[in-house]
Amino acid sequence: MLIIGREEVDSVVDPQGLVEDIRNVYLSQYIAFERVSSIISGSWFGIMRGFHEELGFLVKIVGIFPQAYPRVKGVVVVIDHVTGNLKALIDGYSLTGWRTAGASALAQIILGGYSIETLGIIGAGTQALYHLRVFTKLFRIGRILISTRSPEKARDLAREFGAEQVSARDLNATATTVIAATNSSEPVVIGDLLSPGSIVISVGAPKPVRELDERTIQRAGCALVDTRQGVLEESDDVKGIEVVEIGEALRGKRCVFRDIKLYKSVGTSILDIAGAIHILRRMGVK
Repeated sequence: MLIIGREEVDSVVDPQGLVEDIRNVYLSQYIAFERVSSIISGSWFGIMRGFHEELGFLVKIVGIFPQAYPRVKGVVVVIDHVTGNLKALIDGYSLTGWRTAGASALAQIILGGYSIETLGIIGAGTQALYHLRVFTKLFRIGRILISTRSPEKARDLAREFGAEQVSARDLNATATTVIAATNSSEPVVIGDLLSPGSIVISVGAPKPVRELDERTIQRAGCALVDTRQGVLEESDDVKGIEVVEIGEALRGKRCVFRDIKLYKSVGTSILDIAGAIHILRRMGVK
């Protein structure tokens, strides 16, 4: 059995290869059960399960612990589906960060290609960090903006990635791709401020998190999503509009957008499977 910690995961992931693995898993045969979750003593706790012939059985146990640092912690368990042997324990914090950002990158490629005039990041936590790691590797970006309620964290990210700290209003009005990576229960993406043709990527946590206002949803008219059932059950961010899964889009189904484009993610074991396949392959594990 292999135990793979956070530093090892961060050192082996190749963003381009990860995106390709996510694409390939969506186009393959897999079993992905929807997340089972609960809130206990103020902490959110979830279990995600799936199967892929190339990987075996996967179970991710993950939690959001408001009093802890980092707030998100978890572990991914990979079991050989033939022998029943435990193949690997993988740090869930880093795997989740990479696979979420990798799926967002795939969505950006589907919706807008490899060039981003101005990338705006709302938030300065784990997902903001991993999205910046992936997007700065894969895309031609003219300018990066960051807006957050935690100026100190934003300063660190701005320094590391050459970004500018701006107000939320200025970010919404200026960015051509807006990534919302927050735990806000109030909308942080303001539809009336977005420029026509903008791409919005929302990866915040499930309810009660609400990152998109009604005008954003209305202007999109459709949403590309990581999991239809998960998004509809766990988020109000795409309520009342058409949704198209990434796998459907890769097979040619079109999301009929209005004047902005939207991708919404709540997380799915499909992405955990792809992330685990990528990490184990990069470490030479079959």
